[in-house]
Amino acid sequence: MLLSAFIIANAITLLYLLHKGHPLGRLIQIAWKALKECSSLFVIIILMGATISVWLSSGIVPSLIYYGFGYLKGINLILAAFLCTMVISYVMGTACGTLSTIGIALLGIGKGLMIPAPVLLGAIVSGSFVADKIAPISSLTNLTIQITGTSYKEYIKSSIRTLIPSIALSAIVYLILGSSYGGTTDLSLIQQYRSFIEGSFVISPFLLFFPIFVVILAFSGIKTVYNMSLSVGAASLITLFVQKENLGLMIKSVLWGYKANTGMAQLDSLISGGGAIPMIEVVLIVMGSITLSSFFEEADLLKPMTDYFYKKDDRAFALIVKTGLLSILLNIVTCDQTVGILIPAKFGAGRFDEAGLDRRILARTISDTGTIIAPLLPWNVNALIIYGITGISAVSYAPYAVFCYICPLVTILSGVFLEIKDTGMVNSNKCSKL
Repeated sequence: MLLSAFIIANAITLLYLLHKGHPLGRLIQIAWKALKECSSLFVIIILMGATISVWLSSGIVPSLIYYGFGYLKGINLILAAFLCTMVISYVMGTACGTLSTIGIALLGIGKGLMIPAPVLLGAIVSGSFVADKIAPISSLTNLTIQITGTSYKEYIKSSIRTLIPSIALSAIVYLILGSSYGGTTDLSLIQQYRSFIEGSFVISPFLLFFPIFVVILAFSGIKTVYNMSLSVGAASLITLFVQKENLGLMIKSVLWGYKANTGMAQLDSLISGGGAIPMIEVVLIVMGSITLSSFFEEADLLKPMTDYFYKKDDRAFALIVKTGLLSILLNIVTCDQTVGILIPAKFGAGRFDEAGLDRRILARTISDTGTIIAPLLPWNVNALIIYGITGISAVSYAPYAVFCYICPLVTILSGVFLEIKDTGMVNSNKCSKL
């Protein structure tokens, strides 16, 4: 359905632009250029499907679930999932990469502990998307600081002023929310899960070091494509030589998804999934959103929106609110975070300079709003990828992704304090210290 919607939207937009006199050759050229620039993203999406399969077949995720059932049943898993994915995503630099690895394992543990998947996924999404906001190797973070003309060091100093309160408030919500689950855990069912996992896989604590190895590679600056490729290759070897899986079956699972056969139907559904081929539809949907975005940019269809937003007499609070809303609206319209970064930065930079606001605040505002709300939108690229990975739509998990709501609100509040501080200062350039 979503793929059809994007095909129709692209066709209508293309016909409209042709009617307005835009050459077909030029439109094809800009669409191709946009797709080419995002080619690595398509590879990453395919690798995500393959990664899930081999992390399941190799016993890595089953081992995480096995030990998780033993050690996590007495803690607040929802809060732990938020904090855990937050740290890991910062190191890995990719929200969806975190979701497709550690996130899948946490969902498996939560399912065994009778925690509703959408609730737990909301916490996982909240933690994972910290990567897109501040991770030093995140493409979106680097795009934000480059387009606004700031450095990572200065950007992070500004960002923590809204990040820390957002994390603290989200943690409180998850602490309260998590206390509502886990009290009725069926311990006999958990033990049954553990027994069937142990009977179907070679379970070892050494397999737990594999995700750490992936994180270390990410922290070392290895590109995501290379990191995930190494992950798939190494996990495939574990599948063959540790789990003694047949080569043909392993290749089939990498392509089409892993199908567990433990003898327990509930467990099989828990540790089955992935596959590169099922992710092709997600790739096509993402391609549709990118071409649509490129058409919008080419025809300046978004320029009236930017002209409407900014006024000459806008001060600190108005600039922050308007920039944040513009970034969010562009994310909604274009289905992609990139446009929600580029256009507000392009049109807002001069306005911030005129008002004496540091460019770091512009970068922070964009990352706190349009970037962070992306997974809440069912038609957004990120939400589509999450759906492809977990089978859970944004409509289901969005109410529980509280960090994605709190962060924009904290940013707006920072604008209020900045306005108050600005009013009391003779030299408005001092506002940059907020």
